[in-house]
Amino acid sequence: MKRIRWGQLITIVVVVAISLWSIVYNYNSNQVKYGLDLRGGVHLVLEAEAITTSEALTEEKVVVEETATETSTENNANDEEPVEKEVTEEKLVVTNEDLNASTETNQITSEELKLAKIVIEKRINALGVSEATVSIQGNSRIIVDIPGYSDIDQAKDIIGRVAVLTFKDEEGNVLVTGKNLKKAEFAYQQMEQTGPREPIVQLEWDEKGKELFAQGTQNNVGKPISIFLDDELLISPKVNEAITSGDAVITFGGKNEESIKEAQEVAILLQGGSLPVKMTFLEERVVGPSLGQDTIKNSKIGAIIAFLAIILFLMLIYKMLGVMGALALLLYVIIYLGFLLGIKATLSLPAIGAMIISVGMAVDSNVIVFERIKEEYAKGRTFLSAIGAGYAHGWTAIFDSNFAMLLAMIILYSFGTTQIRGFAITLVAGIVAALVTSYFFTQFILSFVAVNNPKVSGKLYGLKGPEKDD
Repeated sequence: MKRIRWGQLITIVVVVAISLWSIVYNYNSNQVKYGLDLRGGVHLVLEAEAITTSEALTEEKVVVEETATETSTENNANDEEPVEKEVTEEKLVVTNEDLNASTETNQITSEELKLAKIVIEKRINALGVSEATVSIQGNSRIIVDIPGYSDIDQAKDIIGRVAVLTFKDEEGNVLVTGKNLKKAEFAYQQMEQTGPREPIVQLEWDEKGKELFAQGTQNNVGKPISIFLDDELLISPKVNEAITSGDAVITFGGKNEESIKEAQEVAILLQGGSLPVKMTFLEERVVGPSLGQDTIKNSKIGAIIAFLAIILFLMLIYKMLGVMGALALLLYVIIYLGFLLGIKATLSLPAIGAMIISVGMAVDSNVIVFERIKEEYAKGRTFLSAIGAGYAHGWTAIFDSNFAMLLAMIILYSFGTTQIRGFAITLVAGIVAALVTSYFFTQFILSFVAVNNPKVSGKLYGLKGPEKDD
């Protein structure tokens, strides 16, 4: 009994128990995540384009003009030349050097692309859509997959807009912009005592924004202030009195479905922030869920058939060793599924392909050990000694091959697209589960049987002793 490593049994029991809990919990709470190809949804490919210098500095240029206007009120009406000089100097201060550097060669920087990815993720999350994936492909493309979502027009309108918010006076001077926006929320507000509640977007400014908004309303009492989102005019309300509290409201009129949807979209755009680049849609498609459901059903049937076929093969070739290998394979499946569900991995067609490969690798680990045991037993070793030698010689080959596969999957995950990453992480999970079952379970059960039955029947275990080789 001294040769039995009870720590291996304890380890495998704990791992299997955790895996079973993960499977039951995630399955009962509908936590299983299906990819776009299985569940259906919206697939978008966006190309990022650099905003030209003139476009990037439009906002700053107007702010400069506002500064000049303020200066003119402090000087004499005829003192126009100093104002022009101040405008020229101010333009040099507000020039965005980083944008200029990237737009001179019409190049997108990696920082701009990462920021665009973050903004798009915020906008999608604000839609209330879960399990969406946003990934960067190459130097200028962003891939968006939204499983279970079908409104492609709304997705495009929210994802692709630059969303620059500006408040302008009737002369076109910018009073405050979205750069000073702290929070934007969709809500309902009763505009009149007897009227219906209308959809609105409530804006909350930062300290600088409150100051600019208060100054802008104070200078435009009795005049309209227009609110633009990009180049689109939202509303142009008249300022009745200065608003020093910093509260701002965008109304959308009425309570019909169209105005509610528009208000919700504007709130999402403003809360997510503006994009640092222009986005052009290169590819857009809606994937139907019917193909995915058929694939899931056929995959389950195929998995059961393959599992039974592998067990039959092991038992025919390796007899009782094959039975132990079949038990190990069953535990492998439990650990594998529990791990995938535990890390919230997305089940997709590439992931299913990785599962199939990993099952073969799990069987391969046991087959290598079984063959080494047969070789050592044929040399005249006892069953227990053959098991020890089999693992001593076979485990190195198993570890080396799986380690090489792990390195390949790490590279795929680092440089691949979303689907390739799903394939990589699924295969890595299979490799880890295969190593755990082979080392902790198969080795323990073989050692346990050999210690308690020193004189096992070689024929029963598919083994041939040296006397049968003559």
